[in-house]
Amino acid sequence: MNVVWFQILLIFLFALSCSSPKRVKDFELQKEVWDTPDTNVFKSYLKGTVTIDSVDPANLHYDIWRIDIDKYPDTVKLYTRVFDGKGNFVSQMAKPYCKSEHIYFNFLEEYLGKVYNIRRVVIDTFFVREYGANDSIPYNIALTIDYSGSMSGVMNAIFDGAEMFISMKYPFDRIAFASFNKNFTLKIPFETDKNKLLNEFRAKKLEGFGLYSGVFDAIYKSILLFNELPNDGNPRLVVVFSDGDDNYSKAKIGEIIQLAKEKKVHIFTVAFGYSLDDNLKDLAFNTGGKFYKAYSKDDLKLIFLDIYMSLRNYYLISYKPPKFWGFHRVVSYLDIPGRKDTLWAEGFYDTSEMWKDEGESFVRPIFFDFDKWEIKPESYPIIEEIVDQMFARPKLRLEIQGHTDNIGTVEYNQALSERRAKAVYDALVSRGVEPKRLRWRGFGMSQPIATNETEEGRAKNRRTQFVILAK
Repeated sequence: MNVVWFQILLIFLFALSCSSPKRVKDFELQKEVWDTPDTNVFKSYLKGTVTIDSVDPANLHYDIWRIDIDKYPDTVKLYTRVFDGKGNFVSQMAKPYCKSEHIYFNFLEEYLGKVYNIRRVVIDTFFVREYGANDSIPYNIALTIDYSGSMSGVMNAIFDGAEMFISMKYPFDRIAFASFNKNFTLKIPFETDKNKLLNEFRAKKLEGFGLYSGVFDAIYKSILLFNELPNDGNPRLVVVFSDGDDNYSKAKIGEIIQLAKEKKVHIFTVAFGYSLDDNLKDLAFNTGGKFYKAYSKDDLKLIFLDIYMSLRNYYLISYKPPKFWGFHRVVSYLDIPGRKDTLWAEGFYDTSEMWKDEGESFVRPIFFDFDKWEIKPESYPIIEEIVDQMFARPKLRLEIQGHTDNIGTVEYNQALSERRAKAVYDALVSRGVEPKRLRWRGFGMSQPIATNETEEGRAKNRRTQFVILAK
């Protein structure tokens, strides 16, 4: 090859390496169109089960599938999976199914904060329990599918996956099926009869396609479907298949997360095509669900299987977490006999309230001495939690509000509330937060949130409140 042709070849290869993903007609989702797929996507899906004594220890993988913080700060639950190179869940590594005395799950730790003053905390006490197909926990699942125009190229794959999903249900599972374009349509209310579900799904699956998409309204309404079910404590899931494109909804992301938390519903989102992932990721992350990214039609079918397999086969690690209202990184370690290195997995959860919409507020317990505005040292960790959130979210802007009870004159309380709000502002700025991202205001006794007739009510009214101005 002469020099000129070699240079042309290099230029061609460089252009390929720098090219952006190409659009494929009707979202055919061929894997080769993605030059740099999301490295965080879980590349292997569960397909079956094997026992620990039948696998090669060197060829095992470990992940934290999802994290449930519904009972934080009392309890955090990690749903974890060990699997082999073929996508089989590896069982018999924890009680009640473990057949040896070996302790596989041997160490757990958390890292508090994402950017500022990160702290490591060892979790001394945690509990591990294996769940398998014999633990027939009933699930309540609302399966919600995007029927807008951009979905036409993948609907057959979704239909095949949905039929498989329904066929795998256990006798006491309840499954509902809904679709949406600009409108939300409940095609099948919650039902336990598998044959009835399959027959109705086949009869109605081709109905209701449209041009517009209201995915956020659909998720909100899917959560409301659980109102008709008894509050029996069984897990509640909304599983949504969509490209995330929304051109019709009125519901906001924060409203959906708030409702899901109230109803104890975990949102699973499956994105595909040239999808708008961030909102779908936020919904899953902040509700203890799971975000999936599909790069092909085959992925869509495997994701249906993975969700159901993972609901039935997992290791549940539960523990009392450190109290920190912000980012948590949790790392779990395994000791596998015959393996040279330590197998580990990490997961993330956020106990702040930054998922709220712009204009919404949250309160933090920042303490002052009586008639003073110097922040007490025990409140410094709260200040640092907010600093970490500001550093980790470059677009975040906050208003700091000081509020008092009604003891004293209006003028006195107004001045005190302003000084306390300014003290919090100064504390954040002194730790590196840009002043232009903050503002402070005092409201004195003008905006009580509880009665001032009791000490308990007055304590609630003496508060530092933060309003999200931008995010």
